[in-house]
Amino acid sequence: MSVTSLLDENSPETNLSDDRSREIFDFIKDRFHEHDVPVTERSQDNILEGNREQGDHMLSCRMMQAYLGSYWYHFSDQLPILHRPTFSSDTTPNLLLLAMMSIGAACLDSTHGQQAVTAGAKLSNFMARHLRWEIFMDKSFRPPAKLWVFQALILLELYEKMFSTRELHERAHIHHATMITLMRRGRSLIGNSSMNSPPYPRETPSDSRKALGVGQTPEEWWDNWVSNEATRRAAFAAFIIDSTHASMFGHSAMMATHELRLPLPYDESLWKARSIAELGRADARLKARGIQPISFLEGLKRTLNHQEVKTTSFGRTALMAGLMSVTYHMQQRDLQVNVLGGGVIQASGDRDSWRASLTRAYDSWKRDFDKEVEDGEPCNDPYGRGSTKAEAHIVFGNRTVLHHLAHMEMHADIVDCQIFARAKRILGRTIGAQELSSAQKRVKEQWAPSARARHATFYALKFLKSVLVPTGAALMHAAGPWPGGFYEAGYDVLMNRPWVLYFAALVVWCYGYALEGPCGDAARHNGPDENHQHMRNYLQQFANITDPHGLRAMKGINNNTALLLVLRDSFDSTRWDLLHEGAHLMRNCIILNGGGTV
Repeated sequence: MSVTSLLDENSPETNLSDDRSREIFDFIKDRFHEHDVPVTERSQDNILEGNREQGDHMLSCRMMQAYLGSYWYHFSDQLPILHRPTFSSDTTPNLLLLAMMSIGAACLDSTHGQQAVTAGAKLSNFMARHLRWEIFMDKSFRPPAKLWVFQALILLELYEKMFSTRELHERAHIHHATMITLMRRGRSLIGNSSMNSPPYPRETPSDSRKALGVGQTPEEWWDNWVSNEATRRAAFAAFIIDSTHASMFGHSAMMATHELRLPLPYDESLWKARSIAELGRADARLKARGIQPISFLEGLKRTLNHQEVKTTSFGRTALMAGLMSVTYHMQQRDLQVNVLGGGVIQASGDRDSWRASLTRAYDSWKRDFDKEVEDGEPCNDPYGRGSTKAEAHIVFGNRTVLHHLAHMEMHADIVDCQIFARAKRILGRTIGAQELSSAQKRVKEQWAPSARARHATFYALKFLKSVLVPTGAALMHAAGPWPGGFYEAGYDVLMNRPWVLYFAALVVWCYGYALEGPCGDAARHNGPDENHQHMRNYLQQFANITDPHGLRAMKGINNNTALLLVLRDSFDSTRWDLLHEGAHLMRNCIILNGGGTV
């Protein structure tokens, strides 16, 4: 089914009036110029030309609605920072709408046809290229910035980093710190004092004004509640991006856990309430079950101590981001100790004990997540009666991605893995012979023979199998059926999963190649079906072990060319530049497996 058939075309969050769509079109026409772009690379004329009254024009009112519908259906549940019940496209600032449309157009599914999918990707890149400067120039960008500015910057950064070109990815990385600094120059990270979460007005109408405060109507209370919760969620979203992208890409983290002096996000049953009355009923159900809001730091402490935390899937994502942030800063501390050496090392004690503690916390986080899903009631159960299959898939998929990413990042360095696979450039800099030699020494002599390498490889294999050869719960919540019958990264709407697959494949290849060397190039001459079968056999053999130590006795883990070929073809079919680079690195690994040189 298409997105438009799954959404109510008259719902306020997707409906766009003709006047508003004309306003947005004129805004793009008047403001999004390409004077600094070579003539051969300009796309504005192609995008604007034609009759936009026709429904298939990429900037027609109908297609703008399709982009908004795609955003709500494919992306919103991955990072729920916009309040859908009160969202109105006709009152939302143009720049925030354009940020939503950029992601929505990039996530168009195959039901729109390949031509529209390709054109949507080009339109997204065109809009995103100009959006950042327009947001920076808006008067609402000045500190303390307006909520919609943070929301637009978060969505734009995610589009630039996870859906677009290498140029925009690097631009987003550079300006990530700008968004964090803007948040620090307000109250986004620490809340709005005692009025951050005003008490729910349970009094009778005659007493309600007294309970709410002088001059505050129920409608004003409702607006205040939505604004405060949306601001809190924007802060958590910025932190999640900061922490997860440091793990995924090797970026430097800008934030620390102690900065977030906020309660964890409210339960989804409250966030999705469409009125004060519905909010009150949901609140009463939660209180009857003994669920009370707790602070982020308290929730993080409980997770580290293997205690239960009652929160939403978004709250659990924030907690995992917190664990990954702690891991990052501990790794940075150890790096400084290694550089400084001497008496500092003696003073630091056992520098690896924290790894075991955080590793156990990762697994405790997953158990807590799974228990909440199993024991949950429909009001907060992502698999319950009130949620869609897409929503359940996103919750299950994100949990799986984050859990395996955390384990891999703890015990493997993605930058070293990429250099070992002969990447020519990392984080914008050229890799020289000395850097390659140092990385080869670290991977082959220090990492590969260690327990850390076996731990990272164990979780990499488990993750690859859960996505490429799903069984059980993973199969139940798979995003498929994929158009070709097998996983295809180009159709995966979970923004982090394709890149974590790439990371996992690199870990497995580095481990096998460092320990056992080349495996021959016979698989390079197989057809796609044969490669898929070899890949399944390989993952069934190596991913079914129950403990990382089991890898010590196993031989042949370097025989992974079929796996690399399948992923190379899948990454090549996407529209994201970074995955195209990932496909190129898979080619390098395939050549090296065959005994060649790169």
